Amino acid sequence: MVLFGTIHMGLPEFFPLDDSVTKALAASSTLALEFDPTVQTAELAAMMRRAAATTPAIVAAMPPALGPRLTRRLEALGAPATLATQFKPWMLIITLATVEYAKLGYRPDLAVDAYLAKLAHSENIKVIGLETAESQLDLLDHLPVADQWTILDETLASLDSGEAQQDARSMTDGWAKADHATLDALALKYETDQRLSSQIMQRRFLAERNGPMADKLDGLLTRENHTMAAVGLMHLIGKDSLPALLRAKGLKVEQLY
Repeated sequence: MVLFGTIHMGLPEFFPLDDSVTKALAASSTLALEFDPTVQTAELAAMMRRAAATTPAIVAAMPPALGPRLTRRLEALGAPATLATQFKPWMLIITLATVEYAKLGYRPDLAVDAYLAKLAHSENIKVIGLETAESQLDLLDHLPVADQWTILDETLASLDSGEAQQDARSMTDGWAKADHATLDALALKYETDQRLSSQIMQRRFLAERNGPMADKLDGLLTRENHTMAAVGLMHLIGKDSLPALLRAKGLKVEQLY
């Protein structure tokens, strides 16, 4: 099995991917992704809109000091301030971050996962999901409302200071150049950061997902000889990474990049 880290928002210069990656995919019987982003995209978008619709109780829970900051940010982006009362905080977080990253050239339609999925389908390679889109939405939607507002507050501060944008550059540059020092430093930063947003990301979005993912990859290894697994880069770095968990299962893991 080849285990490959992906970026969920891409740049044009990412493509075509390195020959070693496309050759590994071509030699595979199965491509395992977090979920197949090419399947039922319209249905997924509708499902996200339904899940993201807010309620009066959620709006009422917004900290008073956050409202003006959120309004200023939305208006600066040319978006109506009413968005703050139309969507749940987690959807606002995704929207604001996506817009800011787009200013740096990062595009969701150039996600590496989607590129690999399309390539696999074109070559009649089976594509399977280690998770589902619904399960990923649930991770966001089941966060306590107070935590969602706190994370939104921290996200605004990070975007205002430029920290979030710099982290995005560090991650994509580290990925593109296979710069392990940069990626390890980024992983350590998030592991030791005491802000709620970093703690939630490490625990809920990485550690709690990596265990089940590792189990499924282990099972895939026992069933098939030539496979490729491509998951978000953050799942492959840090102390609770997929490579670390697979090694703990007694599997031999070799670093190729």
